[in-house]
Order: sequence, then C-alpha cells, then structure tokens
Amino acid sequence: MVLFCLVILCITLLINPILCYIPESRVGHNGLVIQNTLLILGGWKYSSNLTKKYTDEIFYLNLTQQFDVANPSWELVLGGNLPLYSYFSAAFVNTFDDNIIYLIGGFMSNITTGEYDYSNLAYMYNYSSYEWTTLDVGNVTSRQETVGIINDKGIAYIFGGFNRTNATTSEGTYYNDMRIFDVSSMKLSPLSITRNLPSPFSSYTANLLKNGIIVYIGGQEDSYERYPNLPYKVLSLETLRLFNTKKSEWSYMNVTGGENIDPRFMHSTVLSKGEIILFGGCANNFSRINTKLAILNTNKDIYEWTIPSLSDSPPQIFGHSANIHGNYMIVTFGYELDNLIVNSQIYLFDVNQYTWVTTYTPPPVPPKNDTNKKLSKALAIGLGVGVGGGVVLIILVSMGIVFFKRRKTKSNTLEIPSSSM
Repeated sequence: MVLFCLVILCITLLINPILCYIPESRVGHNGLVIQNTLLILGGWKYSSNLTKKYTDEIFYLNLTQQFDVANPSWELVLGGNLPLYSYFSAAFVNTFDDNIIYLIGGFMSNITTGEYDYSNLAYMYNYSSYEWTTLDVGNVTSRQETVGIINDKGIAYIFGGFNRTNATTSEGTYYNDMRIFDVSSMKLSPLSITRNLPSPFSSYTANLLKNGIIVYIGGQEDSYERYPNLPYKVLSLETLRLFNTKKSEWSYMNVTGGENIDPRFMHSTVLSKGEIILFGGCANNFSRINTKLAILNTNKDIYEWTIPSLSDSPPQIFGHSANIHGNYMIVTFGYELDNLIVNSQIYLFDVNQYTWVTTYTPPPVPPKNDTNKKLSKALAIGLGVGVGGGVVLIILVSMGIVFFKRRKTKSNTLEIPSSSM
C-alpha cells in the first residue's frame, strides 16, 4: 500500500507541471484550430518592464473536452518551440495536410540576440513531429500585421501589410498588393492586379466566403498625404473591400441599413453560417470603441451589420485572436483597454444563441474510424497516459521495489523538459 501511494505521488508530481500549464498574457499571437485543438503560437508580452518581451512557445487546448473559462486546461508543446520570436504574423493550416502549418512574415526577432531578424520570412511546422523547416519563398519584402486566407486548392492569399523600417519610431511602409502562397510550390508571389486597388492598409481581418469572395474588414491605412499629422487612419466599416479569388478582382460594397459600427483595427472576425462575427479592436491612437461585438450578414445581396443585445460581455480588448469551433467563438488573450493591462483570459461566444458563456461543451464525438490524431499526441505529451505513462510507471515501480528491498534512502532524479519560458 505504501509503495502504491509513493508511485501515485511521484506520477502526480511529474505530470502536473506539464498538464497544468498556465500561459502568460500576450498580444499579436496566432491562434489556429487544428485536429480538434486550439493551438497558440508566439506573441508579444507588451511590457517595458520585462527583460523578455517576446515568446517562442507553443501551447494548446484540447477541444474534445469540456472546460470552464476560469480554468482552461492549457498544455505546453514540449520540444516544439518556434524557431524565432514572432508576433502579428500570418499563419494558416495546409488544406491538404492538417499536420502542416505555415508561418509567414510578422515581427520576427532572433531568439539569441532579441534583435529583429528578417533573414528568413517563412517557416513550415510539422504538427506530428514538432519540426520546423525554413522555407525559401523568394526575394520578398517582410510584412507585418497581415492575414493569410487559404482556399480548398491550397492557395493562400496575403494582402498588403506594413513593413517597419524604423524600430524606434515605428515608421514604415504600407502595401496594397495581393500576394499568394502556393502550398505545392511553397513560393510567395504577387498577383498582377492594376484595377480597383484599395489603399495600402494593415491590421485588418479577412474571411473567405463559399463563393470565393474574401471580405476585408477594418484596419489602418497609410494616410500621411491626406493627414500629415497622423501616420495612419483607421478604416470605416461602412465600406467593405472584397476580393474575388476566382477572378482576381477587387470590388467594394457600401453596407446599407442595419447598424453603424465604429471604425477599428487589431480586431477579430470569424465566419459562421454566412455571418461574420466581429469582436474587439481599437480606434485611433489605441482608444476605446463603442461597439464590442457586431454581426455582418453576408447571406444578403447587400451585406448588413447588426448589433445583438448582449449581457456579461468581456472587456474591450485588441491584439487578441478568435477562432470558431463547434458552437463557439473562442477569444484568447489581447490587450485590455478597460484596465490597460495585457490579458491572459479566454472568452466564449455561443454563435447559435448569440450570448457570452463560461463553459465550453465539445461537439459530438466523430465516428471511431475518424482518428483523432491530436488526442493521441496529447496523451503522448502528457507522460501520464499511453506509452509514455506506462514507461514512467514502470520506472517508478522499479524504483520503489529497489527502495524497499534495500531498506535505505537513495536519491533518484528523473529529468523532464522544462515547461518554463
């Protein structure tokens, strides 16, 4: 009995530091839903008081299990850290292989020196093997604050963005070109478009509709020529920029009727049943906005904004991420304008009931022949189940037997990868 208790205690002490991972607050991170998990990559800690402002960690939330927003079961991916510090980059999953993630552009810093490093602008991550590969995407200019939208043919569209040329003053150049990344050739190349080009802008959101139209919402544009005292201007949400991926053409839509939604940037949007759900963001000079959440109905010929009546809304945040899975929009982290702090929280919006909730309930379990690769991977990482857990258990039982046979104390140290920054 004593031996059994010793084994259980040791297993608990070894596993809990890994499974009970508490991530630090951040902005500008990437959130991706892949294989029934919410994966978080990188981010910026946004504090002048920290000696280490950036992060290269990757952690995830198992979306096959119920959780409460007050106590989400984050788990750290050990051995899968980013090859550099990255934030406000474009990240997306390969259409044909959901083990593969691409990370392109953004603010990139060398892990050793902490200085900006744009010697490599694109990376590929194998989710099963935890391996990062540097991609040669050609001679291209680095861009920050962009979004990558990938279609069912494996073509990702990355519009415009911002290229910071002065790290001290945050000066730089805005772009209005459309670049595509083909997962087959893994090259980043511009589309030759000259008609109806929008103004250069960044910090927008983009959503691909079933008809092949990408809807660009909000952002900040270069406005120095018209507004010399402002380095940028926050874009109105009354005029939408639409890109037809089938024709490679730009068009514009003036939203009529509905509600008037504040201009904003560094917000988030998700697509659910033809409705684009907008949340958060900030106005000029990172100031507050009046409307936290709004819904754009794209099922109509002329899109329409509505503002649902909500209670228990989250604080105003920007620089967060939002992903949709099952019945929920999952909002993570960001900078909180109400209290002027960096956020480390999760918020859940039920997209069917139009209400904020505190408990996530997973969608129905798929048929058994639909293998949940991530679940098996999570078990392996946890060291407490599957093969890893069995090995640890055998080792600890053996240690206990030796301990009691020899009737003397012997110090044994089992090293595991650290989950600290």
